[in-house]
Amino acid sequence: MPSSSWNQTLVNLEKELASTKDRAEEISNRFELLVREAESSKIELLQYSLEKQRKSVARRRGIMSLNRDKKKIGATLGIAAGGFILGGLIAKDKYAALSEGLSGLDGALEGFGETKWAVSLGKKMVIAPHDSIPSEGTWVTLESLKGAIEDLKEKASQGEQLGTLDNVIYRLKQSRRKLVYLSMPGLA
Repeated sequence: MPSSSWNQTLVNLEKELASTKDRAEEISNRFELLVREAESSKIELLQYSLEKQRKSVARRRGIMSLNRDKKKIGATLGIAAGGFILGGLIAKDKYAALSEGLSGLDGALEGFGETKWAVSLGKKMVIAPHDSIPSEGTWVTLESLKGAIEDLKEKASQGEQLGTLDNVIYRLKQSRRKLVYLSMPGLA
């Protein structure tokens, strides 16, 4: 018969193993949650990057539009001044007012440059106006790409690993039911 100290040692060992198992499961669950968040963050970063690029191109188009149509300059400056005055009245802070005025100017420029957008699905995703995409490369509408990206985001939030940006672009290209193609190699 084993001694009582041997039995106590076994009981203590069982408790320690159970505690270690519980901690390992907790760490595993936290790690899985972190992986899901990281995968979702990849998609959010892609969405942010595309939106930032779209706004930049729209702003440039808006500036070019002002150069072509001088009548828009007065309206644009009026929007900026209105934002400046309104921001100053509300915030009573000259820096907040300046920020509001510049934000209004920025919004007006973007508005003048708005159009339908296309996105290339190449190594580097590029946004261009729908009506001026080059004939080479794979181009889809921005709106259809947003839907495909949301699908990937949902999969990532469920724990699916998406891989690198190249893997994400490849998976987006596989979303043929969602994407509306404007130009594609081999498409005639």
